[in-house]
Amino acid sequence: MHVKGELNMDEPEIPGRLDDAAVNGLDGKTYLTGTNTELAETRQREEQYRALSETVPVGIVQINEAGTIVFSNPLFKAYCGRDGAEEAGEELLAKFCDAYAGFPGVPCKFETEFVVPGSSTRSVIVISSGWRATGSGKPSAIVSVVDVSEMTELRRINEDVRRLNRELADNMKRLKAAQDELVNKGRMEQLGQLTATIAHELRNPLGAVRTSAYLLERKVKDKGLGVESQLERINKGIVRCDNIITQLLDFSRTKQLNCQAADLDSWLGHIVEEEAKRLPSVLAITCSLGLAGREAPFDPSRLQRAIVNLLNNASEALVGQGDDPAKFTNPEPQLSISTYIKDGGVVIEVADNGPGIPTDVMTRIREPLFTTKSFGTGLGVPAIEQIAMQHGGRLDIHSNPGNGASFAVWLPLAKIDAAAEKAA
Repeated sequence: MHVKGELNMDEPEIPGRLDDAAVNGLDGKTYLTGTNTELAETRQREEQYRALSETVPVGIVQINEAGTIVFSNPLFKAYCGRDGAEEAGEELLAKFCDAYAGFPGVPCKFETEFVVPGSSTRSVIVISSGWRATGSGKPSAIVSVVDVSEMTELRRINEDVRRLNRELADNMKRLKAAQDELVNKGRMEQLGQLTATIAHELRNPLGAVRTSAYLLERKVKDKGLGVESQLERINKGIVRCDNIITQLLDFSRTKQLNCQAADLDSWLGHIVEEEAKRLPSVLAITCSLGLAGREAPFDPSRLQRAIVNLLNNASEALVGQGDDPAKFTNPEPQLSISTYIKDGGVVIEVADNGPGIPTDVMTRIREPLFTTKSFGTGLGVPAIEQIAMQHGGRLDIHSNPGNGASFAVWLPLAKIDAAAEKAA
């Protein structure tokens, strides 16, 4: 490096510095020109650097522009797998070149993996200084290789732990759901036995009341005794009690189904036609049967109970008993029945334009014994759902409060297997 400065005759001699030449300038002053490079000091720094590289836990290699290794420390040689073999080091550097474009000539830092011959895969961070001028005047790059395998392995272990924790949480949820299902099934079996016993015990005396009321009505007919309204109340009470007993029996029945393949639309049309005669006349009932003669396996008597319950529930939600327009939830009550194919099965949907189902009720509507009515058992919807499950199907309920509700029974078209029959 050439420097120029004013001559100082008192300046002490610097060991190792080349002799300076004194030059007289045009301004009458004397200037000193020459070199001021201390080669011994440069070599000393390089030796100190190399000595230091022998002890650090980092692989260090110096590469010239020709791709030749000028220097490498023991750890880098260990990464190569062959002590001091330049071709092995060049192979490793070639892998770094493949991992990062521009290596080693451009300053860079990247993470990669390689297999140490005879050992394991190592994850490392590679840092290159890029081409830099050295004491010899020829550009070279200093590359550091930092082993982060343990850190990488720790990250993997943490990821595995997080994954296992997520799986454990999911398994715990499934286990709780299974336990709740077992507990609920046990309760339902006990409740089913109890309701079946009560229903059978009540049906016999209720039959006697019905017969007695019928005979009494015949004896006092046209005699002007003024007991017609009382007899009508008795008959309505009998019908209500009979419906409650039927719901109890529907919910408690666990016998296997007697499924038969039949034209579902034709069968359903007949059921709706017969049931419509018993519903309030103010209801506008429409049918849209879209199976086009498609046959499906079902138990006629059990499925009929589900359809009747759906129609009665929708009717009560719209008009109550149908005798007081002030209690109608819609001045133009409409009830629609439709069938269609969905997800490999048939759907029977009953929808109304009533008030819909409030959110708090929707969360509990499938619970046995839950009801918002002043009368009833709260077994209507659970019984419908149980019948659907016995068929290997399900009950879907949708409602937008203020815009009606729909209850859709989905039944599989495939033959019901033994597992589905035991769902009850």
